[in-house]
Amino acid sequence: MDERTEQLELARDVSAPRAARVFVSRTLAEWGHGAKAIERFKLLVSELVSNAVLHGSGAIEISVIERDYSDDGAGLVRIEVRNDGHGTPTMRHAHRDDLSGRGLRLIDELSHRWGSHARDGHTVVWFEGDPQTA
Repeated sequence: MDERTEQLELARDVSAPRAARVFVSRTLAEWGHGAKAIERFKLLVSELVSNAVLHGSGAIEISVIERDYSDDGAGLVRIEVRNDGHGTPTMRHAHRDDLSGRGLRLIDELSHRWGSHARDGHTVVWFEGDPQTA
């Protein structure tokens, strides 16, 4: 099984979601993925990093991992967002007039799967997707 990984650490501030989108875009473009897949992954990482800024603590680390990749761009992409928060993310049922509460639902709808776990005293929230079907 082939695997490649890129990581970036960000300060927990309002600029983090934009920096995460740029990082994911550059990484996936360098790996040969198309614009449609890149846009989807940028949207989803932005949601996770925004949640880390709002609900987490400490620095934010983003990992972009591709498994079983080949020269034709086939592979599974996993994006992990780690922070020092200790909570467990849960999907909310936002009302029509709510300004927030839709991010995890969006991730649930647009990724193949997602989840979270604790690792070394940190919270890691992740999602996976197939860039060929994005």
